[in-house]
Amino acid sequence: MIGFLDSGIDYTNPVFQNLDNTTRIRAIWDQTVQTGTMPEHFSYGSEFTEEQINEALRSDSPFDLVPSTDETGHGTYAAALACGSAVPEEEFLGAAPEASIAVVKLKQAKQYLRDYYFIPSDAECYQETDLMLGIRYLNLLADSLNLPLVICFTVGSNMGGHIGTLPLPNLIENYGSLANHIAVIGTGNEADQRHHYANTLTNGSKNKTVEIRVGENVSGFSMELWTDIPNTSSISIISPSGEDTSRIPFHAGSSAELDFLFERTKVSVDYRILVEKTTSELVFFRFNSPAAGIWKIVIEPITVTDGQFHMWLPVTEFIDGEVYFLESDPYYTLTNPANTQSPVVVSYYNGTTNAVSQTSGRGYTRSGQIKPDLTAPGINIRGPVSNGRFETHSCAACAVTAGAVALMLEWLLYIQKAPGIDSFQIRSLLILGALRPDTMEYPNRIWGYGQLNLYHTFEVMRKL
Repeated sequence: MIGFLDSGIDYTNPVFQNLDNTTRIRAIWDQTVQTGTMPEHFSYGSEFTEEQINEALRSDSPFDLVPSTDETGHGTYAAALACGSAVPEEEFLGAAPEASIAVVKLKQAKQYLRDYYFIPSDAECYQETDLMLGIRYLNLLADSLNLPLVICFTVGSNMGGHIGTLPLPNLIENYGSLANHIAVIGTGNEADQRHHYANTLTNGSKNKTVEIRVGENVSGFSMELWTDIPNTSSISIISPSGEDTSRIPFHAGSSAELDFLFERTKVSVDYRILVEKTTSELVFFRFNSPAAGIWKIVIEPITVTDGQFHMWLPVTEFIDGEVYFLESDPYYTLTNPANTQSPVVVSYYNGTTNAVSQTSGRGYTRSGQIKPDLTAPGINIRGPVSNGRFETHSCAACAVTAGAVALMLEWLLYIQKAPGIDSFQIRSLLILGALRPDTMEYPNRIWGYGQLNLYHTFEVMRKL
């Protein structure tokens, strides 16, 4: 069974049906619909079972019986690429077309969170708690049906320390240690968005000045600076007009509210230490109604060991205008939770030209862990979206890889009769079979250990 945490699914699409027109969807938990029966162990949303979906498909008005839809088509597209049935006239076939399907339609984040992080009203934004509960639901469903589970994880964020220790990555890690529960995570689309900055402070060195370009009519944005203890630093901020806050003293757990009178901008700065179950220092910035122009963040070292620090702006969809670092770094741009150790983490490339994608998130993690593991074709892939339409998008690699993992699980568990296999073993087998063109050294920050090739994986296994 392949599980999806996304915008929902168009369950009426024939690509999700058997030859007798019954559904391959075992259940949908729609977190946005509150009129149906809640899933067992959960206190909101509505669960629609396989029987209810089949009844709806036999009806002239299916959405009267199962009122779950996919408004954006993103979830439908991902599910179809991973496990959609054949559509000969479109020359389309999903990677694992006989897999069972489970869907969690995520509800939008609460308004107060969107307001706090200045997330545009039209952006698709989900809460970490809803994602975590969705993962639990998919695992409980798979266990109740006695099915191995692959979770296709196509959402991500720039928030967090990029070392896989937030609550969501921790949960994914815990499930990844179980047999036959495999997560596949995409790297996001942030490599060329100029939302990451990195530099190194040294003992006795001068301060580092980070320049941020802010366009017109940006309502606000947040930003995070991360380093590892015992590195510590303090900051000051210079506005486009030259107004300087001077040094904001470093105190663990302290915060400062700054008013820039000429720009009519408010900036809050919070120092947080020993966060994410690590020895990390976080400086969190929140710019409210920032004036257009070049904002400067001056980083002053207090104590220095390796002196490395990183800064991240939100993902593109979470900013309502032009905000970017003038001296950005395309690496360390894996969106969370792609920094998690156990899952199969996959970037994407152009399968037609074999060219590197300029957009696909790049490794490694902030702690130097090798991610992504693999790359897969993901540019200009045509597939089904809502209402029976086909469209071409460039967010396919994670779904294709999830289908490949499902095929491998099927072979290992049902043909080879393996007692069980975990994420680390699956990942190792896929890495063994990855193709590695001579134009690159491996592993690398863009493609990990090479191009996904399931057939070659089986060839390598035969020789072991």
